[in-house]
Amino acid sequence: MAQEIELKLAMAGAGWRAFSRHPLLREAIAPAHTQTLRNLYFDTPDLALRRQRVALRLRRAGRRWLQTVKCASASRAGLSSRPEWEQPFSGHFDFSAIDDPALRSELEALRDRGVLVTVFDTTFERREWRFKAGDGELLLMADRGHIIAGEQRETISELELELAGAPVDALLEFAGRLAATLPLRAESRSKAQRGYDLMAGTEPEPVRAGRSPIDPEGSAADAFRAVALDCIAHYQANEHGALNSDAPEFIHQMRVALRRLRSALRVFAPALPDGSADDLAQHLRALAGELGELRDRDVLQSELVAPLLGKAASPELNDLASTLLAIRGEVRERVINALQDGRQARLMIALLDVLHRLDERQDAPSLAALARKRLARAHTRMIAAARLARSGDIAALHALRIDVKRLRYALEFSLPLLHANRARRALETLAAAQEQLGFINDLSQAGPRLLAAAGSNPARLAAVAQIAAHHMPRYRKIVDEAPKLLKRLERMPRPR
Repeated sequence: MAQEIELKLAMAGAGWRAFSRHPLLREAIAPAHTQTLRNLYFDTPDLALRRQRVALRLRRAGRRWLQTVKCASASRAGLSSRPEWEQPFSGHFDFSAIDDPALRSELEALRDRGVLVTVFDTTFERREWRFKAGDGELLLMADRGHIIAGEQRETISELELELAGAPVDALLEFAGRLAATLPLRAESRSKAQRGYDLMAGTEPEPVRAGRSPIDPEGSAADAFRAVALDCIAHYQANEHGALNSDAPEFIHQMRVALRRLRSALRVFAPALPDGSADDLAQHLRALAGELGELRDRDVLQSELVAPLLGKAASPELNDLASTLLAIRGEVRERVINALQDGRQARLMIALLDVLHRLDERQDAPSLAALARKRLARAHTRMIAAARLARSGDIAALHALRIDVKRLRYALEFSLPLLHANRARRALETLAAAQEQLGFINDLSQAGPRLLAAAGSNPARLAAVAQIAAHHMPRYRKIVDEAPKLLKRLERMPRPR
């Protein structure tokens, strides 16, 4: 059995010309090898292999056919590691070389029952370069072609970096050099996964954050690794939907994932290699900034303007809504470009590099001590912010909302270490506060955008006044109840 370790990077179509001239290619130890590969993927009619996360493939390269079996990969921000068995194909499936008895028995049973059929195929041109790295080699593959499932077709446009005896550091260093100038994006889905998704034809669904993945018995570095990978998985689970659907929830969930990752950097900073938290935060800001503008536009459109539209809406309100929608379309186009211009790949590669070096730090505190200290600090900040917000100043309320959010994320990460009922009560209070303070923030963010869209047009300014009047009762209610909310926050016990 071989263990395939590779990093997959999707390339925007506009990047191929720059790639062909990339100086890194001149460092290859031999000219590129080019071949056209056709791959047939097999499964049962009810997709038994997919359910077990096994891929069975026949690949034709020139006159040769190869049989490959791959198991589920452990994917980390695009870097995957998985067992595979590959051998020449002589006209019938031969699974005798598979040294996993259960898998071999399952595949042989399916073969003998005659239920293995082609479910989709891929055809692409592959150019492959070899590089000397450490005591081994590094392979760079550039694939361009298509996945075909029935009448459905999807483009393949990606680079793969694969270890052939080289260290992981070399792979990350190569990937960083490519992502510095090319429009790349770390791709978490394999060609087989993409083929199955294409065949199913189902629309992607937004994915929310799950439970804290930390092990209470592990180290602080282990906890950061688990939380960071969980945040990236959350981000990437929504990325395909964001790129192919206009539904606002995908962008919202990606933004939540990046905010949670930024909070994780703050919470676990003492366990990370020196300087790495600041470096990662810089990459996060570069990606999150564009998402924030689109999210604010989505909230304005769907939560503040849409409730007033319909048959009874005035012409001036419809006119203003059309202008806002056009501006939102321009922002979305900018965001879609930003998601594929290399920022995402640079963040993922920087994160993989930090995760690879996590064990360097010997003076890191224990997980329990670190969580206790960070929660106490976040709690103290939130209490202080709540006291400052008594003035009712919008800036103070906005600062409180941020501190509420930071404490909430720190609590969610630390849940396996805390008293469950007390932590749950604290999270309920923080979630309610975040919703109320969030509405005030949404209105304050919407005002300048509405006025900018209205310009000096009296009819549009009248429409802005209609929107403000519609939401004023809820705003007043929240402001009237703010003293009670602030008191609850100030009296919240320190999480333990």
